[in-house]
Amino acid sequence: MYNFNTQQKNKQRASTRSRSGTITFYTLLCFALAGLIAGFAIGGFAGHLSRGLTANAGAPISSIPTLTGHGPNPSATATPENIFLGLPTVAAGDYTSSEKADGTTSYQFSAQIVNKADTTPITVTDTVCRLWLTDDSQGTASGLMDNNYAIPRNPGSFNQPFPSEVNSALSFTSASQQTQPCTANGKTKWSYTLSTAVPAGNYYLVVLADWKGIHYNWYMVAITVHNHNNDNNDNNNGNNGN
Repeated sequence: MYNFNTQQKNKQRASTRSRSGTITFYTLLCFALAGLIAGFAIGGFAGHLSRGLTANAGAPISSIPTLTGHGPNPSATATPENIFLGLPTVAAGDYTSSEKADGTTSYQFSAQIVNKADTTPITVTDTVCRLWLTDDSQGTASGLMDNNYAIPRNPGSFNQPFPSEVNSALSFTSASQQTQPCTANGKTKWSYTLSTAVPAGNYYLVVLADWKGIHYNWYMVAITVHNHNNDNNDNNNGNNGN
């Protein structure tokens, strides 16, 4: 015999299970959608943060350092603290021992500026050289030594006449000047003519080398000056010497 009540109860149980399954499905669906939305939100925030950091940073940050190849660092050239100058070296062929004061004949004078310790040529370019003519070697030397070497200690005043210097005796060509930088690794050279105002007689060409007014030295060579009017009778014009 068909039991109606039993059938009704079975339908109710099936309906309950169906509703429970539906609720469970929608519940899981909601959790899934919530997770998806949260993921998008976090991803968008992280992306915004990453872009902000990138905009503020100068370069991408990497945990692995970038290695770049490079050659050896050049060694710094040591600049000597002091340049001790020896006596300027003047050889026999570096000047003319007999010269004519005619204002036109060109003469050359050369001097090798050397280090005091080993007489090797200087290699620096901040040494100043000066050449002049004097008729009094002792007066010149004493004047250079006066007042604790006041003159060589002040290279800025080298355009002034030196003690016992024959003023305007040497006229230098455009290629050289009376005061000029001493040549490094070579001879310092001058080219000049003797003024007609220089009387015949015995003189000295003096070369001074000066390093920053700190260290200096000089050297003299004797020359004979002939009168431009009478080369063969210089003695008749007198001699100027010391």
